[in-house]
Amino acid sequence: MMRSIPATKKITAASLFALSLLLTGCASSENSAKDNSIDFEHELYNGKPTLSLSNEFPPETPQEAIVRGDRAYLANDSDLALYEYIRALGFPSQENADQAYYKIGYIHQQRKNYDLAKLAYSRAALIDKENIQYAASIGIVELKMGEQDNARKQLLRAVSMDQVRQGNKTYDPDKDTFARDLTVDELSPLNAYIGLGILADLDARHSDAQQIYQACLRVDGKSQKALTNLGYSYYLSGNLRQAEVINRRASTLYPDNQRAWSNLGLTYIKAKRYDDANDAFSRIMPQEKALNDIGYFAMLAGDYEAAINYLEQAINASPTYYAKAYQNLKRAKKLQISAPPVKLTNKRDAEQTQATVYTITDTDH
Repeated sequence: MMRSIPATKKITAASLFALSLLLTGCASSENSAKDNSIDFEHELYNGKPTLSLSNEFPPETPQEAIVRGDRAYLANDSDLALYEYIRALGFPSQENADQAYYKIGYIHQQRKNYDLAKLAYSRAALIDKENIQYAASIGIVELKMGEQDNARKQLLRAVSMDQVRQGNKTYDPDKDTFARDLTVDELSPLNAYIGLGILADLDARHSDAQQIYQACLRVDGKSQKALTNLGYSYYLSGNLRQAEVINRRASTLYPDNQRAWSNLGLTYIKAKRYDDANDAFSRIMPQEKALNDIGYFAMLAGDYEAAINYLEQAINASPTYYAKAYQNLKRAKKLQISAPPVKLTNKRDAEQTQATVYTITDTDH
């Protein structure tokens, strides 16, 4: 049975940076590197030439190097931050090396250098095997890299450690009810839970995914990632009413979040509320592209009449020749001709069309 993990083992990205600012100490001759030089063909460095980075004397301790890195990071100089964190690894003493590796990984993740991020996070996790955030960060990067099986193992490991920390005896990842039995608190790695939710959605286990996102929102009701993923999960599962509620909330709270507006637009298209979809898409893209996207997704849904209408509007709205819209229009007309007839109900309204679903695997639109 896994032993309980103290709450102090849960370290977030923000708290790691804050913590290291408190780690300054007196220089120690035993701890100092002789020349504190490190080969900056270093596998974890990926930035501008290091000669131009700093005129300061070399740090005398790894803690000093980490503090310098934190200062550079907060000043938006991530190259200098990487340089200082890597210098922290060049001392005989490896004290706080896990923090240096984690921060190196964090910067590479922000830069989308996922291979380097995974390498750095993995080294941090080797030093501190019980750190929940280190395990979670590896899983998130693996998910971004498309390594779903590896990501699932790491994220489940992080969540399992977190459930043990909270003393949750009902949690069992092998049970069908595992999502319902999760407990989440302020110290939990929400990114790990959200990652598991994404994997559940990818496996078409939308109910599990929604329960996981909702557990995260009980801790942070304004979590951008939890809201956008929950709204998209409702859209995928066909619960358009809840999808609209959540996606509208996300786009209201975060008006610059393109994914929230995109999710809302997709929800309206699925409900055949095309004008509302146009309003949502127009927040994040030019009018002609919004009209093209509506026409494209209407075509995927088999609503060829609406698709042709909006694709023609996209062509007329474009200030230049819009090759993609012309291609989509040609395709929609061809599909409309070959589509079998559809029997209409007596409750046809202005939004309904003679539509049939046609499976199209090409998603390049």
